[in-house]
Amino acid sequence: MAETQFTKGNEARLILEFAMPVMAGSLFMQLYNYVDAVIVGNFINKEALAAVGASAPLIFTLVSLVIGISIGSSIMISQCYGRGDIAGIKRISDTLYIFLFFASLLLTFLGILFDRFILKLIGLSEEVMPYAVEYLRIYLLGIVFLFIFNSLSSILRGVGDSKTPLLFLVISSILNILLDLLFVPVFSWGIAGAAWATVIAEFLAVVFAVGYTNKYNSVIKLNVRKMVFDFPIFRQSLKLGIPAGLQQLFVSLGMLAVWRIVNDFGTDATAAYAAANRIETFVAIVPMALSIAITNFTAQNMGAKAFIRIHNGIRATMKMNLVSGLLILLLLSALGTPLMKMFTPDAAVVRIGVEYLMVLAFSYWIFGTMFCYMGVMRGLGNTLVPMLVSLISLWLVRVPFAALLSSFFGTLGIWLSAPAAWFLGTVAIYWSYCRKIKKESLRS
Repeated sequence: MAETQFTKGNEARLILEFAMPVMAGSLFMQLYNYVDAVIVGNFINKEALAAVGASAPLIFTLVSLVIGISIGSSIMISQCYGRGDIAGIKRISDTLYIFLFFASLLLTFLGILFDRFILKLIGLSEEVMPYAVEYLRIYLLGIVFLFIFNSLSSILRGVGDSKTPLLFLVISSILNILLDLLFVPVFSWGIAGAAWATVIAEFLAVVFAVGYTNKYNSVIKLNVRKMVFDFPIFRQSLKLGIPAGLQQLFVSLGMLAVWRIVNDFGTDATAAYAAANRIETFVAIVPMALSIAITNFTAQNMGAKAFIRIHNGIRATMKMNLVSGLLILLLLSALGTPLMKMFTPDAAVVRIGVEYLMVLAFSYWIFGTMFCYMGVMRGLGNTLVPMLVSLISLWLVRVPFAALLSSFFGTLGIWLSAPAAWFLGTVAIYWSYCRKIKKESLRS
């Protein structure tokens, strides 16, 4: 497996070479999400489409803290790799696997116990509720496979290998699409078919990923009988991961609050937001991949105390982000309406969705800037500041602005709250980065 050593060579080339497989893997994953929503919207109804979309932030809320622990472990693995500490990588990997297994069992139980209660809290309409409950309860049965799959991918990226996770994602996405087409249009299993397609595809993908990793990478192989849970390492991963997990939690709770505001405008708005969110996941591919790349790049160079390379890497990443922002503007301006029509022929749903996409088209480069600097801060070992920035920008700007502006401008007011929050977050995270990098440079 090809592993990237970020402490040597041209910074821009290394970051791009690492980010490209991440982008390709995300593309396949989001292609599945897109096809899933298209199949549900066209072969079932718009209520089912709304249910799948509304379930996403609830699922993210349940797993957010666990994702944070994984982020903390990935940062530690990158820093170990930068120091050449292979034994440390093995101990961190084993500890992560054990934690995620038991966490997944707990989250499955809690999710099934409280799903209807939480869906009522976000104001999901009665015609959508049965679809959402049925989808969630099946989906949560496979959350253990999701955790194992994502942890393997995260560990591999931590040691500089972004190509193997791409292979895993391609297989998972293709399986999802094929099973969706079989279970929903052919077998007519409805929204349950979409959920079972995801669970089965994730299980098969995990079987392949574990087998492949055990064969080709002895350092991070998953061997249940030889696993050891390292409490000091777990405490360190908690120290790094809890702020990242709380950030994910605050983001997901904030998005639930936004969904609550959207749901007040009826099923058309909920379905439109669900469909537009599927399109947005494609838009987010580049900034997300750049953020992952710059996190690992920064972590390795932080381990090597190579601060000039960190500066150069950030400049290169910002240039890539601006180019991607321009492409997003051009593509969404040209294809927003046709993309929405793929989900549903309902004119009202299409109109509301296109309205949201146009706001994204002109402002997503701001999101990319904010997200990349958050990645830099995590790579520097500071996960608390990104959490605070997310909390402030989301809860003090986006949610209040969405509630306020929607009373004047309807759904457009909800959409406009996003770029306002991203702008504030970008200013805050850049200021924090400047302070952090100056302090680290002085220490060295």
